[in-house]
Amino acid sequence: MTAAVRVLVVEDCAAEAELSMRALTRAGIGCEFRRVESEAAMREALERHAPQLILSDFGLPGFDGLSALAIARELAPHVPFVFVSGTIGEERAIQALHQGAVDYVLKDNLTRLAPAVRRALGEAQSRAERQRQEMQIAHLTRVLRMLGGVNGAVLRIRDRNELFDECCRLAVAVGGYAACIALLQRPGGRELQFIGSAGADDAAEQGLRTLASSARAWSGGSIRTLLESATDPVVSEARDLPSGLHLLIALPLQLEQTGMGALLLATRERALIGEEELRMLQEVAANLSFALQYQRKGNEVQFLSYFDPLTGLAKRPLFCERLKRLIGRSAQSAARCAIAVVDIENLSIINDSIGRHAGDRLLQHVAERLRRHFHDSECVAQFGGGTFALALAAPGTDAKAVDTLQTRLAAIFDPPFELDGRLIPLGTKSGWALYPSDGQETEGLVQNAEAALRDARAGGHRSLHRTLQQRSEVHARLQLEQQLRLAIERRQFELHYQPIMSLATRRIDGAEALIRWRHPEEGLVAPGAFLPLLESTGLILPVGEWVIEQAAQDRQRWQQLEMPAGRIAVNISPTELHRCKFAQGLLERTQGWSNALCGLDVEITEGALLGDHASVLEQLQRLRNCGICIAIDDFGTGYSSLSRLSELPVDRLKIDRSFIAKLPHDAAGRTLVQTIITLAHAFGMTAVAEGVESVEQLDALVELGCDRVQGFLISRPVNADAYTALLQKDHAALLRRS
Repeated sequence: MTAAVRVLVVEDCAAEAELSMRALTRAGIGCEFRRVESEAAMREALERHAPQLILSDFGLPGFDGLSALAIARELAPHVPFVFVSGTIGEERAIQALHQGAVDYVLKDNLTRLAPAVRRALGEAQSRAERQRQEMQIAHLTRVLRMLGGVNGAVLRIRDRNELFDECCRLAVAVGGYAACIALLQRPGGRELQFIGSAGADDAAEQGLRTLASSARAWSGGSIRTLLESATDPVVSEARDLPSGLHLLIALPLQLEQTGMGALLLATRERALIGEEELRMLQEVAANLSFALQYQRKGNEVQFLSYFDPLTGLAKRPLFCERLKRLIGRSAQSAARCAIAVVDIENLSIINDSIGRHAGDRLLQHVAERLRRHFHDSECVAQFGGGTFALALAAPGTDAKAVDTLQTRLAAIFDPPFELDGRLIPLGTKSGWALYPSDGQETEGLVQNAEAALRDARAGGHRSLHRTLQQRSEVHARLQLEQQLRLAIERRQFELHYQPIMSLATRRIDGAEALIRWRHPEEGLVAPGAFLPLLESTGLILPVGEWVIEQAAQDRQRWQQLEMPAGRIAVNISPTELHRCKFAQGLLERTQGWSNALCGLDVEITEGALLGDHASVLEQLQRLRNCGICIAIDDFGTGYSSLSRLSELPVDRLKIDRSFIAKLPHDAAGRTLVQTIITLAHAFGMTAVAEGVESVEQLDALVELGCDRVQGFLISRPVNADAYTALLQKDHAALLRRS
């Protein structure tokens, strides 16, 4: 049974109020109303009655309807306000609507009252739902930032109490919780001690401390019962929470799968904790539990963090720190430094043939020989498995440093290793980097050596200097740039069109133009292989002009053939968009033949709107004023604030395919897609889903209220002739239905 609507009636005549209520009751709208006729009575009713709808006469003795509207906007801005009057004129009605009224109904035409009320209540409910979703997204964003802050603190802070104080501070300052405390069981006893706390104010913090100290902190449990369960978090809406706290979240902190402490958070909101928020809070507790375990193991964990337990050699992070010191000494003495990353070949085959245990002993022999040939063992490391790193500083040239290190490597790996009376020869591959020739930063030098090792493995080289690969990449880039210039000159580009289908009519009502490169040797090349280089070299400008020209020619041809091709969307890069005459050029190309159903539209990315974009907005607004629709492509993958989005001259939001791929079964993905669709509709835009590949995804988008779709389910991108055939087929089907 539907609950009655609480209605506040501002009316000096009781009979008139009864007539309005009867009109609503006859239309099936149950009402519980209260009538007032003065300002004081209205203010009291708004505070105590909490109405869901306000109906007001326009003319009242000593109290007019506009004053009532102003009071409603002040005290209950979310409650819909409808005038029911016999004296309101058209000008005053318009004035009232501008000031916040949602509708007006004449008393001599009460048949309009029920539809107006239903619409007003529906719109209010939709607004409330949008606000709830926006608040939920904002809250989850705060909790996610809190999680990131805690993770950073775990890596940065070594003192236990300092770490948990920072965690509690982040929960309040970043996560938005009213209070947070952390407790830990004292070693060898059951007594709990506070190791961190924070609160939005002293009352909230002290209230949560008092609650945590009590025998029964919440209904059906306490800190002690939480520690005994060890794994399950507790969410409690305890009625006796102090200091206006309404919700308690308790998460166990574990050591070796045993509950040893708890993290408590309290809120002043009555909203329920969602699964996503609880999952992130559990991750916070898990990371803090890891930090406790790390600190408890102390030196043992520290050793394992920096040294390989099998060989005792430094791991990669410690090697990089030591290499930084070696480079510093080399810089002072003008010496060269050679870095090599060496990999033992076929180690897995050796393990399979002599056994894993014997293979481990072989690695220990390798480590021992490395120590003998490198008296400064700080220059030796093991990166995992059979991969080792070496560094050596030598006076003179780069060649001298490389020759010295190669001589030592030969002395280490050329003689076979003896294991249980068996001689085992080892082959190696290595990658090299040189300081300062190949870089100044430690991490970059090591990465260069590792990349050279990967190339040596792939190319069958015994050793390879990273610089060769770098030159190869530069050469490949220059070669590709030259090929692209020839492609522009020889018109090797072509446009393919991917249809866009309206979910309202289930017919093609437009397409997106997508560039392809018809390479003379490699065939059709996808844009991901060449668009970034076009952008970085500025070649995107002539290519972009060709795209607009070709799309316009194709669309005019379909217009002459009377094909219902709809409007064609072309992708515009940030470089093109920032040209001062871009809009003028596009308008000149479409002048004389485009109309509401036939023409070109523009698709841009969110990144094109970052920074100083006043000139960009001016050009987009000019295009929009001339009937060209503007779409934001891949929406959701960039950074667009709601305030910025509301100011942009945009007609469509295209939902990125990565979100559509999660439909229909991923709940979080579904919520995200629904939020984008709702956002688009709230701003008067249409929502277009990209990458629709299954009927299930299509059905989900229909259910979520999406407007248009494109993807392989509708059609892959096809050339102009194939798209013409698609249009003819779609047109013939429409004629048959007619």
